[in-house]
Amino acid sequence: MQRVDAVSATPSRPCRWPHVPPAALLLSILAAAGDVGAQTYRAFPVESPNHGPRALLANPSDPVASPFGWHDTNGVAGAEFTTLRGNNAYVYLDVDANGAPDALTPDGGATLAFDFPFSPADAPSAYYAALMTNAFYWTSHLHDIFQRHGFTPARGNMQANTYGQGGIGNDPVKVEVAKGNGVNNVTYVNAADGVSPTIRTYVWNYTTPNRESSFDAGTMAWAYTILMFNRLVSASSCASAAETPYMGYADFFGILVTTDFHTATPSGPRGLGTYVLGQPVNGTGIRDFPYSTDLAVFPRTYANLPSLQTPHGTGSVYAATLWDLTWLMVTRYGASHDLLNGSGAENRMLRLAIEGMDTMACPGGFVSARESILAADQTLHGGADRCLIWQAFARRGLGNGAAEGSANSIADQVASFTLPIDCDHIFDNGFQ
Repeated sequence: MQRVDAVSATPSRPCRWPHVPPAALLLSILAAAGDVGAQTYRAFPVESPNHGPRALLANPSDPVASPFGWHDTNGVAGAEFTTLRGNNAYVYLDVDANGAPDALTPDGGATLAFDFPFSPADAPSAYYAALMTNAFYWTSHLHDIFQRHGFTPARGNMQANTYGQGGIGNDPVKVEVAKGNGVNNVTYVNAADGVSPTIRTYVWNYTTPNRESSFDAGTMAWAYTILMFNRLVSASSCASAAETPYMGYADFFGILVTTDFHTATPSGPRGLGTYVLGQPVNGTGIRDFPYSTDLAVFPRTYANLPSLQTPHGTGSVYAATLWDLTWLMVTRYGASHDLLNGSGAENRMLRLAIEGMDTMACPGGFVSARESILAADQTLHGGADRCLIWQAFARRGLGNGAAEGSANSIADQVASFTLPIDCDHIFDNGFQ
């Protein structure tokens, strides 16, 4: 997958508002919203058509992150759009690749009912409306998930109306479905707060019939995370550094928000993008190895960076580290199976990673990223998971004594598999 940076984030960190609106303001927003009315979307609540069936999802918007529903932009009860456009997302078809909406514009009518046919036996051109609906559902849902865990309007998230919670607004994510100027890709265009960034989804030709990445929620979350990284880090030097963790964050969130922890296991394997590649759900995915806590399945560590392609190969090491940490968190806290309201391992990792991105020093590599995760744990939880974090990072070569050298090089790092002395007693817990 490629990056396409059209608008860079501002190089200096902006002044930050509080992470969440005051309670009184939040209550007034909810009271004003009242009943947002019916919204139904036939979409895949799971990662892809390979992971489970579509479902007719009724009123999936979160009342805290999207208090007036997904089709509002003016902050008054009632939708401004009956198409796939609203506060968090503007989804349209762009087969002719001119950057403007094509003629096909699915309309849900007054009841906002978006239910369109799909058959896996057909080519994507036969079910564009279904693809666009799925893209709108996931883009809007990701907005709600990430806002709940710290990517707020005050921190520069992407939405048209910030409902008095800080930030600039006027910047919902644009999603160009079936982009016609390429294949086998998902790309993105970053933009500073107040300007809409763009996700571009493409047709993949690894299968017959072809598939389109709007049905692969992992790749959608991958692209959305890069837009989020750009806003939170607010320094282009962090994304352009050779040892940047941004691709690792993208891969990690891509698998985290689409994993069913009821059935998943630590050893996996857990590939990203298996659907678009025509692989089974336990396939390798778009990286060289599937993610796994098993070092025989995903063997790379920080020591391997000089031999890896940047940013995808190098980033996968950072993603694997966060994936290891997630499973340590599952062992300690269990999984909530609720990405909006839960308090389990998934939610803890969402908060840690978003807080870590927001406080990361730039330019910075993987050791800097580790330090920001440790600092986030201290800020959010008083350091409750400090040794757990050290265990996961030390296992992948980012332990006590690791050094990144220059963040602009992947050839000068020093790996360390050592824990701080006060954490050494827990090293063997959780992994075999």
